[in-house]
Amino acid sequence: QCSAQYVVLLNPDAFVLRGFFGSILQYLKDNPDIGILGPKILDDDGKIQGSARSFPTPLTAFFGRTSLITKLFPNNPFTRSNVLTTRSDGKTPMEVDWVSGACMVINKNAIDRVGLLDERFFIYWEDADWCRRMWEAGLKVVYFPQSCVIHHVGISSDQLFLRSLFEFHKSVYHLFEKYNKPSFQIVRFLVINGLFLRFCFVVASSGVTIWIKKHQTFGKPEIKQVLRPIKKRIKILRMIARLNIGGPAIHVFLLSRGLNTKKFESTLITGIISPQEGDMSYLFDSVDMTPTVIPELQREISVWMDLKTIGKMFRALLHEKPDIVHTHTAKAGTSARLAALMYNLINKKNVKVVHTFHGHIFEGYFSKGISLFFIWIERLLATITDVVIVISETQKIDLAKKYHIAPADKIRTIELGFDLKPFLTCSSLKGRFKTELGVKNDTVLIGIIGRLVPIKHHIMFFKAAKAYLQMNPEIDAKFVVVGDGELREELRSYCQTQGLLAHVVFCGWLKDISYVYADLSILALTSLNEGTPVSIIEAMAASVPVVATNAGGVQDLVGPRNDSRSSNGFMVCERGILCMKNDSIGFAKGIKYLLQSPAHEKQERLKQARSFVEQRYSQQRLLNDIESLYKELMNDTMSR
Repeated sequence: QCSAQYVVLLNPDAFVLRGFFGSILQYLKDNPDIGILGPKILDDDGKIQGSARSFPTPLTAFFGRTSLITKLFPNNPFTRSNVLTTRSDGKTPMEVDWVSGACMVINKNAIDRVGLLDERFFIYWEDADWCRRMWEAGLKVVYFPQSCVIHHVGISSDQLFLRSLFEFHKSVYHLFEKYNKPSFQIVRFLVINGLFLRFCFVVASSGVTIWIKKHQTFGKPEIKQVLRPIKKRIKILRMIARLNIGGPAIHVFLLSRGLNTKKFESTLITGIISPQEGDMSYLFDSVDMTPTVIPELQREISVWMDLKTIGKMFRALLHEKPDIVHTHTAKAGTSARLAALMYNLINKKNVKVVHTFHGHIFEGYFSKGISLFFIWIERLLATITDVVIVISETQKIDLAKKYHIAPADKIRTIELGFDLKPFLTCSSLKGRFKTELGVKNDTVLIGIIGRLVPIKHHIMFFKAAKAYLQMNPEIDAKFVVVGDGELREELRSYCQTQGLLAHVVFCGWLKDISYVYADLSILALTSLNEGTPVSIIEAMAASVPVVATNAGGVQDLVGPRNDSRSSNGFMVCERGILCMKNDSIGFAKGIKYLLQSPAHEKQERLKQARSFVEQRYSQQRLLNDIESLYKELMNDTMSR
């Protein structure tokens, strides 16, 4: 009986945002064949609700907006064909089967033509029925994302939870009977019993959720506000297994310290290091951030400890309520992603999950069978990860094509970044390291920097050292090992049996290693597997020649081959020398080639290497790339 041309239906737990009517009214005037228009609907935390959908089918029970499968695998094709907001670009109006009754704008002419809502439906599914009747009358239903509504889901229905749940399933059956006239009684029987089982499942799972929230001990329970302010900063919960010496710890420190604090709020969770490992937690002494330590998060595999870690990470999620969970390294990545899955399912959240592969453990660490087991675990974890970050293009090819961890469009290459200034300016420290070692100024120092663990393959370094010394007995050369780890005594014993102790120096861990590079003649790397080796980047910044095995992302660093010289067991590349794994003789020849190559050739290679890392591996570039990714994830959540 109203006199207005358009009618707005709005839930009592929803409100429209500024500018809602301006574009909607003009669009409806320009398109009189539209019966119902539905705006973009946001949760109270700014996440998109799946308010535009296809008409329900039996598959909707399994791939609906809030189903378990949809929560586990939100981008599966069945959910995307059912929840049509996933297909929206966030700007363009699109025709859909039906839109949510939380907010509808209806043409009064369409109401006169089709009639009012069917009163047999109570609370639920009357919107789907009305939209279907519009289509049957030759009128369109359109999703209009340019206008926006915030809907506080559950404010109304949670007050009478069981009654609401009963009415939901009752309305589903009404919708089924209205548009499907089964010829056989058995079909009706199956539908009724299927809905009853679903009702029981939802009641049981909701009871478990309520119990968990009631008994949580980490932080205060969340109190939902009717008008909850939209967060100004994106909250990041970062997790890494250990802050042991190496690239991942430096990377995490730079991200935790360097993100724009006006736009991002960061919290770091880590575990404890083993006694044999060097500790880099001292990096955080200089910043206003103290990492939260979970003692159960350790290097060693223990089912009980790992389960406790997942539980503590889950409680941390309840306490922090992040927008994005970003995990680093395999063990933290497994525990934290499972905890995030639990958090999203139980709390009906859509926290985005990002995982960075700093390397991988699929080659060189375990037997073939165990490696295959870990590959399958990572494939499963990738299905509950929004973005997988790799640190080199070679690594992306490995994960997408060689190991099939995730599709290529889910994998993002974001190269490492560092504060390179100490290495770019280290020439002023020349002579200090040689003085500490007590060697002559003209002594050739060939260094390897890293953990003393099997994957770094220091035995090959020592075999190459022996071969080089035999080839060049007149050269005064020392082979320097910077680092520590579980193999220290074994490697010292090996050097002793090979008669190398007079030529090898074990330095242990050094906090400030820029002065080491100032005196190195060559940086060596003999790893069986790598991500992007930090020592090579540091050496290139310090203008130190590099010889390395072809492991992981090493090829991306040393660049393409300059010529076809490979018969001597090494390849001359644009920015370094590349050798095959386990070829110690070829490695020794590569060292000799670097030391004897013409000065102009050597300088050109060092110049290219230094320029390359300055441009590609700066700290600011890394921060810009990560901030852009985080914004993209949040915009993707809020724009459709």
